[in-house]
Amino acid sequence: MPKDDYDTMVRKMIKGSDVVVEVLDARFPSLSRSGRYERMVQRDPTKRLLIVMNKVDLVPDHVVNKWKGIFGREGFKVIPTSARERLSTSVLRNTILSAVKDDMFYITACFIGLPNTGKSSLINILKGRSSAPVAPIPGFTKALQALRITTRLKIYDTPGVVSKRLTMAQQILLGIAKPEKLSDPVKGAWSLVQSIDEINPNAIKKAYEIEYESPPEFLEKFAEKRHKRKKGGDLDLDTAARVLLTEHNNKARIAVWEDPEDYLKKKKEKEENV
Repeated sequence: MPKDDYDTMVRKMIKGSDVVVEVLDARFPSLSRSGRYERMVQRDPTKRLLIVMNKVDLVPDHVVNKWKGIFGREGFKVIPTSARERLSTSVLRNTILSAVKDDMFYITACFIGLPNTGKSSLINILKGRSSAPVAPIPGFTKALQALRITTRLKIYDTPGVVSKRLTMAQQILLGIAKPEKLSDPVKGAWSLVQSIDEINPNAIKKAYEIEYESPPEFLEKFAEKRHKRKKGGDLDLDTAARVLLTEHNNKARIAVWEDPEDYLKKKKEKEENV
């Protein structure tokens, strides 16, 4: 399905929902936001927007609390969750049910967000059994999923839509770029290493126990450590790059997250330049 059709579907589901739950990657909250969908919900006084920071098990508590405070000051209700650890999923359910007026018995909610943020996993937990298709690859939800959670609550699991504002480097960092779709996985792996080094210079060294001075050097040592070689004996950098990118997307073994203070600084600079 073309991206434009995905966008149309998401917008249709927002219009048909009482509560819109935007699921963010807690490691990169500002990068995984969709301002246009947020504004769409905020323009309609009959709808309520909830921000879910999923994957908080991958981020220190003090960082999560700073982001929660930032979003709270922007006027958003924030629920930190972890689908993997089943953290605060009951809080999420209760918050959705209490987000509407007391005289509303039947509630329709939709979950929106980038691919690979954990939307379907959260919905599966809310349902109590596996109802929305879930797979460890970004963008698995290919079509709209309508699910009855309780007698009162129906949820739409919308497909993940990648914002046009995101660069390829940001998509790779967020884990939403499929390694098999990249025209040059080696450059993609270099981009990932460079991005993470800029945020946390020691994260990759600690995760993989590899000393290096540049992204190309890291990938070569990574390929050697993982025994990725071609038939002639040369290092198979393409395969090594795909392994690294796949592990980043699926296992999140590298400790890296967005600095909330950096976000505030950039936001202030942007406001001053308006």
